[in-house]
Parts: sequence; structure tokens; C-alpha cells
Amino acid sequence: MADDTDAAPLIDVAGLRRDLYRLIALLLADERVAEVDAFRELADVHHEAEVNRLLIWVAIAVRQLLDLDDTTAKRTCGQLWPDLRREASQDLTFRDACNKIIHAVEITPYDLGDDPGTIRDRARYDGEIRIRGRWRGQSTRTVVDFRQFAECCTVLSSEFLKD
Repeated sequence: MADDTDAAPLIDVAGLRRDLYRLIALLLADERVAEVDAFRELADVHHEAEVNRLLIWVAIAVRQLLDLDDTTAKRTCGQLWPDLRREASQDLTFRDACNKIIHAVEITPYDLGDDPGTIRDRARYDGEIRIRGRWRGQSTRTVVDFRQFAECCTVLSSEFLKD
């Protein structure tokens, strides 16, 4: 943890970890939930909004923790295309992933593919979160490897539970 012993997070770290668990469960369980006829409508209506709500909250909370302890900030958790006019991508750091989530124009927790089909056909989580954004006047695309992102969140937040 950072050397500044007066530095403490303003957020409830245990609550952050609970919400991170909810986000993980939502992403991993949605396909099975959607297979149950009685729950399909709930999944169709609420899944994407709830994933986005939790993801943005987690990114905001984690950014605060990164300002207090940056040991995980440079870990890689995806790819970033900073300028869509060029095909070159770069590794996405954990800190940048949080920033891209916070400032996103669009967040999609599934791959739409070439032929989206029905709502349930296109809502197949594949382990990645796709983010569209803007940076310095350029359109950007970010692909977050959610497992790596969630692992970074878990490692970082656990540092604040040890006190």
C-alpha cells in the first residue's frame, strides 16, 4: 500500500468487492438465466444496463484505490486502439481500462458479431467487454479482458482489507 499512512479510501472496500462479485456472477450466469423462459424477459431488459452500472461503479471505486496504491496500475488487461483510423493497437493497462470504462461512449458486454440475430443470440458473453470512446478528438476502441480486469480489482482491493 502507499506510504502515506493517512491515506484511506473513501469508498466501502467490502461493498466494492461484493459488487465486483455481482458483476462477475452476472457476466458468467446470464446465458444460463436467459435459457429459462420465466427469466428471459428480465435478462433481456436488465442485463446490459446492470452490467454497465456495476462496471462503471467498480471502475470509479478502483480508480480511487489506484490513486492510493498503484501496484496493479500497469498490469495488462486488454487492448486499446487509440485511433481507429489506424489499425495499430497497444496493451491496455489496468488504470487505462478504468479510465476507458468511466469515460465510455458505449459499453457492450458481448460480441455483436457479423449477424446479431435475436437479442438472446447476440448476448453471449465471451470474456471481453468492448468499449467505444473518444480521446483527444479521436474515436477509440477498447477491449477489456474481464477476467484480468476482475483479478486486478480483487488483488488491489484486498490490499485495503488488511488494515
